Amino acid sequence: MKYLILGNGIAGISAALSVRKHDETGEISVVTKSPMPFYYRIRLIEYLAKKTPIEKLIAYGEAFYDDKEIEITLNKEVVRIDSENRKVEFSDGSLMEYDRLLLATGARPRYPDIEGIDKEGILKFRGAGDSDEITQHIEVCDHVVVLGGGVLGIEAANSLIKLGKDVTVVESADRLLHRQLDSEGSVILQRILEEKKIKFILGKTIKRIIGDNSVKGIEFEDGTVFNAESIVLSAGVIPRLELCESAGVAVNRGIIVDEHMETNIKGIFAAGDAAEFRGTLYGLWTPSKEQGEVAGGNMTGIKIQKYNPTLPEVRLKVTGISLFSGGNIEEKGAVIYRYNKDGIYRKFFVKNNKIVGAILIGDIKTSMMAGHFIRTGESPEVLYGLYE
Repeated sequence: MKYLILGNGIAGISAALSVRKHDETGEISVVTKSPMPFYYRIRLIEYLAKKTPIEKLIAYGEAFYDDKEIEITLNKEVVRIDSENRKVEFSDGSLMEYDRLLLATGARPRYPDIEGIDKEGILKFRGAGDSDEITQHIEVCDHVVVLGGGVLGIEAANSLIKLGKDVTVVESADRLLHRQLDSEGSVILQRILEEKKIKFILGKTIKRIIGDNSVKGIEFEDGTVFNAESIVLSAGVIPRLELCESAGVAVNRGIIVDEHMETNIKGIFAAGDAAEFRGTLYGLWTPSKEQGEVAGGNMTGIKIQKYNPTLPEVRLKVTGISLFSGGNIEEKGAVIYRYNKDGIYRKFFVKNNKIVGAILIGDIKTSMMAGHFIRTGESPEVLYGLYE
């Protein structure tokens, strides 16, 4: 059996390892246009802040892949998939045949529809190469804007502060992490981040980027202008779907997969940032890993593994801040257990006498347990003693 995996992120590598677990003799090939073997993308913030060399982020050495008999090919780009004849064509004209194919092609940064977004000094933050470009460019910049007040935007801003830059986060929503935190939690987080010298402009829409060829600042819809020499984009991602048309693979916002992570084309699977399961794009490390493992197992033909998504969890990787948000944090119909005192903010959401969601700031110990409480549907009795 020939297994071909396109993409070497966490979904692709997890799938390769899962294939080998269930098939000891099959040929496994992982092909990526990246110049680097699989690395811990979630630790790129440490690299951006010059705390960790890129070599330390690489997960496995050559000996590991040799031991697992997994062939890794770097710097190779796919241009077309011939699903009828089960062949993949690459930009250098070469072809590879497959019996089972996995699309773990990931996502690309979202470029907002803003006038001037193509100017010099507009920087994306997605991979190691982007981190290099950011650090090289901002060496001659003092004032940097991070566009996007989500987790990645906040972490990027914190790293830039550590590099001695004046950093302002611009977010069109009226608060930070508006999908992961309630209003009170957002205010608490913003105050903590402001103590770290990060500035914020919230609830304002950008009209255009000012400057001739390079960035000089931002003009907002209300006419106000903010000066900046560089803008780091952290405004979400878009799944890479370019190969799907040639393969006849069905897409919506992402590549549509069933519970086995298989597409509408038999023998072609998808996992990770590009995969859409039951209308949802997860775009997070843990779901991508889980999807890769399920896809890999099912690619071997066992057809017993089904993807059962865990509830999303978000943890902020900013030094000195403990933040957790997970599960269902919708207040409607929920019983709320809340505590806000002495720098600790806890909010648990309970439905049908089960813990279904939580927001925690400044409480490392409880944050370590919260995910377990949600996944197992613990009774709120476990929370007694944590609240007034």
